[in-house]
Amino acid sequence: MATPGWQPLLDRIAAETDPTRRANLEIVARHVVEEVAGNMPALMATLVPDPEYTVWGASDSVGPSGYDAVVEWYRRLQAAGRNRLDYLVHRVVVDEHCVVTEGDFHYAIAGRDLGGVSTTEAGEDVRPDDYYLVGHRTTVLWPISDTGLIEGEHLYSGERHRVLRRLADGELPNLGPIERHHR
Repeated sequence: MATPGWQPLLDRIAAETDPTRRANLEIVARHVVEEVAGNMPALMATLVPDPEYTVWGASDSVGPSGYDAVVEWYRRLQAAGRNRLDYLVHRVVVDEHCVVTEGDFHYAIAGRDLGGVSTTEAGEDVRPDDYYLVGHRTTVLWPISDTGLIEGEHLYSGERHRVLRRLADGELPNLGPIERHHR
């Protein structure tokens, strides 16, 4: 299920009267739900057979191109619990060929996986075995094919991820690896 951060997308779907634009919004919403759920077959069913992902801006990541590369991309995200995220959407734009979302991605990431970050924005020392709320502002362009499937994602991140604060045990259970809640 989509998290509350996606409410602006759901509101936009409810308000859209054009059937093509509504279908474009709905396929993006379905993609998000399946990504967060880790349902690979249903997730990949929202994409064209040869999807292309690009990552622009303040990221070291390069997006995958082609079906197998995209599956591997999502498998790595799932293994790290990065598919269990929240995207606090601030803006949604749609036309007959593309959906654009802009907002803040939030993840729960273990301190050991934060690449040497020593303190949070709140001034706390980062401990390797604790989980942290990490965020970054991103705009995603979701091009839509004539068949109504997503052609890929074009992610524009204007900043590196920020380590916001330590998460208390049990806090934000929808974020991060599932095993985070069973330790």
